[in-house]
Amino acid sequence: MAQKKWTISLIILLVLFLYVFFHFITVTKQLEKTVAKLQHEQKMMSHFPHVILISQEFDNPYWRKIEQGAKEAGKQYDVNIEYIGPLRTSIEEQVKLLEKAIASRVDGIIVQNLKDEAFTPLIDKAISRNIPVITIDADAPKSRRIAYVGTNNFEAGRLLGQEVASRVEGKQEIGIMIGTDTSENQRLRLQGFLSVITEYPRLKVVSVASSNISRIQASIQAEQMLRKHPNISVMVGTSALDAIGIRMAIKNLHREDIQIFGFDDVEETMEAIKEGDIVATVVQKPYDMGYSAVKLMADHLSGKQIDKEHFTATGVIDYQNIQQGRNK
Repeated sequence: MAQKKWTISLIILLVLFLYVFFHFITVTKQLEKTVAKLQHEQKMMSHFPHVILISQEFDNPYWRKIEQGAKEAGKQYDVNIEYIGPLRTSIEEQVKLLEKAIASRVDGIIVQNLKDEAFTPLIDKAISRNIPVITIDADAPKSRRIAYVGTNNFEAGRLLGQEVASRVEGKQEIGIMIGTDTSENQRLRLQGFLSVITEYPRLKVVSVASSNISRIQASIQAEQMLRKHPNISVMVGTSALDAIGIRMAIKNLHREDIQIFGFDDVEETMEAIKEGDIVATVVQKPYDMGYSAVKLMADHLSGKQIDKEHFTATGVIDYQNIQQGRNK
């Protein structure tokens, strides 16, 4: 009887051993296949053009959408996209990253221009070293960049002006907050906005200030503006965080009589529109910018002719259409 139990136990142990052994062999083969696949993909990726996308601020939601579009296009057109950027908005850090990209002799660079004097010479330097550069979101028209991809900022400014003119009544004094006075895209938006407002004698712009693309600075500057010009009844922001900062200032001053118009569709702006604190915002298509920039870079690297300017769409979001989940 004991001999029989021992034999059964031995058989069970043998079966368990064989099961573990064969399971180990199966898992090992699967791991080998996975490693081989990853090595193959890595090898294939190493043959793809290496393009660096330099953002304004690494974790900014707007730039993350640009990154998503760029990487999707990278998969589609066999381009290896490296996304980099300063942790906080800093022209100096962007310039350093651009210099490093040029020094590493990448196959292409996609970068925003926040200051002509800083970026134009570096863009030209990259071109002279046969590194193609596409500007995105903010153009450097005086540089030798091969193309610009992004919003037609003058027309976006006009769209913002038309929204203000059509939605406010009677004589109004207007205060404007721009992201930065050194950036081409901000200057063009301001020019476009003013080109519309000057057509309406009842509307008068009394002050323009810069937020340095910071909601805190937007709030501080807006509060100072309102104290200096207490008759302002309309405030407009031309970059993503301006309207949010203006809203903070208005709440601090208990000025519920002021209408706010913004730019871009960051989450806080959308919530403020739902709550009735912001009238409307002009929105861009950052995903499309990223996708189109990489597609154009791929076309250029393959020898195709590309247009010097590629404008992506804009729209308007207000309380009515935010409920419907669409743009005007």
